Amino acid sequence: MTWSAIYLIVGGMAGVQQEITRSAFPAAVPGSGRSAGTVARFVGAASVVAVVVVFGSAFLWGPAALGEDFAAVLPPILVATAAYTLVAVLSGVYYGARRWVSAAGMTVTDALLRVVLIVVVMLLGLSGPAYAWATALPFLGSVMLLWIVSGRRAMRDVDFDVDVSQLLRNSVSTVGAALGTGMMISGLPLLLGVASRGLPQMQLAALILILTLTRAPLVIPLLALQSYLVVTFRDHPSLALRRTLVWGAGLVGVTIVLALAGSFVGPWVIDLVYGPDYALSAALFGLIIASAGMTALLCLTGPAVLAAGRHRAYVAGWALSSIALVIGLFLVPAEVWATVAVICAAPVLGVGVHLAAILRRPRS
Repeated sequence: MTWSAIYLIVGGMAGVQQEITRSAFPAAVPGSGRSAGTVARFVGAASVVAVVVVFGSAFLWGPAALGEDFAAVLPPILVATAAYTLVAVLSGVYYGARRWVSAAGMTVTDALLRVVLIVVVMLLGLSGPAYAWATALPFLGSVMLLWIVSGRRAMRDVDFDVDVSQLLRNSVSTVGAALGTGMMISGLPLLLGVASRGLPQMQLAALILILTLTRAPLVIPLLALQSYLVVTFRDHPSLALRRTLVWGAGLVGVTIVLALAGSFVGPWVIDLVYGPDYALSAALFGLIIASAGMTALLCLTGPAVLAAGRHRAYVAGWALSSIALVIGLFLVPAEVWATVAVICAAPVLGVGVHLAAILRRPRS
């Protein structure tokens, strides 16, 4: 649960990265960017606010979600919150400046450092809090390494289209949307564990397992490409509507194919690998894969709306979907079909909001 909690927070702070990506443009003359002061003031304000909010709210959700380890894992959670603010800003600068190699380097460095630390923790036989530190510290390590390698140079090569105050206001919207993203994706196991306690334990475990496995080919790639999509839509606004509709139609088609294939193959694979205790019906498999496709579609329409500067519509789509998900999970009967139906229907609401914004007349 600590991993899920950290990545729910990280998912929210990813909204900072999306706004930095949207607002950071390559400087007209390399090396002439005047972003250092803007970024420094923004990072200081954003990191302090994030840590205060997480610390203040942790006493409301932490004891129930994290149990007796709450006090021990709170410090690494706060470190992860502050460190990921730095990661989000520097990654956003890389994407906005189209420094794809550096952006990829941040992701790879963070992942490698985390694997190394987790392996060390496993070999030493340490407990849960050690895993929390192994999850949090790579954020700080990766941003320090990338800053030395290319961060300072990248900062001199970008300008922002807004000042610090507007950047902070816009980031409130994007962080709100990203919290919805985190709630619906990385935080979903945590949410299911709290809201669906009426489900039999094995059914809940099977549902979380299959949701995790089936979202990998659809949701995770779109989630990883959020900043790239923002830049793509931002830099080619005349093609944004067409690309959204064409790519969205393609995504729906892929989802239908995978849902049909998964309904035939999925139950057999799960039974073979995990045993009959994790068995779910073929039709349920298809619906779970459809839910992944709808969430992935929301991850496509969101960047198109944000790139157009429609922050209110962007956050409204994600907020409506996440609120519908939370309320639905608490209200529906403790039955696996009803739970999956809510997970499938919630993102459709947000897609509708985003499409309505995209189809509106472009701003002059």
